Amino acid sequence: MINLGKYLSDEAVAEFDRIVNEYERPLRLRRILRWTAGVAAAAAVALAVILPLRKVGDPPLSPLIIYEGISSLIEMNPEIVESVNAIPQGSKVLVTVHLKDGEERQFLLSHDENSGTTSFTAYNN
Repeated sequence: MINLGKYLSDEAVAEFDRIVNEYERPLRLRRILRWTAGVAAAAAVALAVILPLRKVGDPPLSPLIIYEGISSLIEMNPEIVESVNAIPQGSKVLVTVHLKDGEERQFLLSHDENSGTTSFTAYNN
């Protein structure tokens, strides 16, 4: 017959509890690490989706606004203007006016969407 006293003694129960506790400690740690890694991965995915959708700075000026700005510069003194270059710089445009006498003038073109105004600011190198 089986000696139940040997398996149900206080010493056997204590030994069983010790073995189970040693096994459960790493299991809890692994479970916590899995949850932490899962939350971190979800946060990374959320950031990867949200950040590109975020509006960064003002939108670039439309070609029509740039054209109107260049036209207004040329109309001031068309007989002295040789050529005009426009280089977009984010929400502004660097406009370089080359004059027939060899001189060069630079302006920063900007547009305010709210008021609908376009402005030029003299730009020195």
